[in-house]
Amino acid sequence: MEWIVGVSLAAALLWGLIWCLQGDLLLGALVVAIIGACLGHPFWNMDLGPVPVTLDRIALAGLLVAYGFQWRLGRTDPKPIGAADRWLVALLGMLIVSFLWSDFPPQTLGEGSPLWRLATGYLIPGLVYWVARQASMEHRTVRRVWTLLSCLGLYLAITGILERTQQWQWVWPRHIADPSVGLHFGRARGPMVHAVSFGLYLTVCWLAAAFWAWNQGRFARLLFFTCLPLAVAALFFSYTRSVWLGAALAGLVLMTVGLQGRLRIVILAAMVALALVAGLSNLDRLIAFQREGSAAETAISVQMRGAFAYVSWKMFLDRPLLGFGFGRFPEAKLPYLADRQTHLPLELIRDYVHHNTFLSLLTETGLIGLSLYVGLLGAWGWAAWRLWRTELAAPWAKAQGLLMLAVLAVYLPQALFHEMSYLPSDQTLIFFLAGLTIGLERTVARSLPGPLPKDCSLGLHSVRF
Repeated sequence: MEWIVGVSLAAALLWGLIWCLQGDLLLGALVVAIIGACLGHPFWNMDLGPVPVTLDRIALAGLLVAYGFQWRLGRTDPKPIGAADRWLVALLGMLIVSFLWSDFPPQTLGEGSPLWRLATGYLIPGLVYWVARQASMEHRTVRRVWTLLSCLGLYLAITGILERTQQWQWVWPRHIADPSVGLHFGRARGPMVHAVSFGLYLTVCWLAAAFWAWNQGRFARLLFFTCLPLAVAALFFSYTRSVWLGAALAGLVLMTVGLQGRLRIVILAAMVALALVAGLSNLDRLIAFQREGSAAETAISVQMRGAFAYVSWKMFLDRPLLGFGFGRFPEAKLPYLADRQTHLPLELIRDYVHHNTFLSLLTETGLIGLSLYVGLLGAWGWAAWRLWRTELAAPWAKAQGLLMLAVLAVYLPQALFHEMSYLPSDQTLIFFLAGLTIGLERTVARSLPGPLPKDCSLGLHSVRF
């Protein structure tokens, strides 16, 4: 038995070394995000000191080693530094300083601690962003990214439906069927065991699948539309309003940016009218509906949003510029819960972390930290827009710009209703796609004789892969 293990380890090390020297860094960065979402701590972990060993951390270490080898051998593709890179460096620097200023020496890396949030919610996604950004940008590598995301999207859609119908014998990994693992048991939550992460990944994957289908031809498009009802059903079974809103906004972005002329006006008018009718006629159901708990518990979650906003405002007034320090909201909020100048049920949020990334950064890092975060998202969006509107860029590169705009539309509602630093796999996926988009935009900027054009006419109907 020992010789089998030894031979397997030797083979793994050999193939690992070959991949470090020749592997696709872009796909490697995506695999790190996918492993973190699907095969993370609940799937397998080993306690070795203060930080448990998990598959995603092993994959991350392998990715960084591969990047180091390929950078040293000159096989990466360094690109000009742009505005998005500066915003990211400034944000990460601000978060590190704020954390150390408010909590020195640092706490342990226990899950949910400020140090854990800083490392897994921002620093590790930042590393994945950089590796993806510095990878070689070719059509075949980007197409592989879309393909892998498409396959993941189909798996998530089927898994979500199997969860809702309680066909547990067909669900894998097995921890999905364990109600004691993760949150939101009873909804479609996938291997992430979290309905928000499931919904975000599912939506992003099916956006990528749409671009993959248009890239592959008619049969792929037919396959996409045939399987699309599975994704819609699984998305509905997540029973998460922010996920539904993100998917709707992504569709709105694709329609608004991708179409032109009267067709865009007609489709947008129909979508707005349908949304108004559906929203106004089902307002009570949207506020309180049955999911894993009762409808009353769902309505309470809406009341908590107001309490979070009120407490955040009061905390901001006391420390507007620098906040209370990164990671300090859970204990810094406690004195404000005794406020009796409002009828909001402030005590409801006593045992909860923040449910809004923007307000969380505002209370913890002040206007400076929030401005840097908003600036980073804006820089990503602007780079994606410039890529999409650059006439001289390859069509597949333009498509990635449009995809990133839709991904940001999915991400923003999640950030408005959840603290995304507690969902590291989500952060890693978004940072990866941002790195891919910025890498393409920088590659295009480097290849053009002058600056990127500010406006070039290009509609979705003219895109040919």
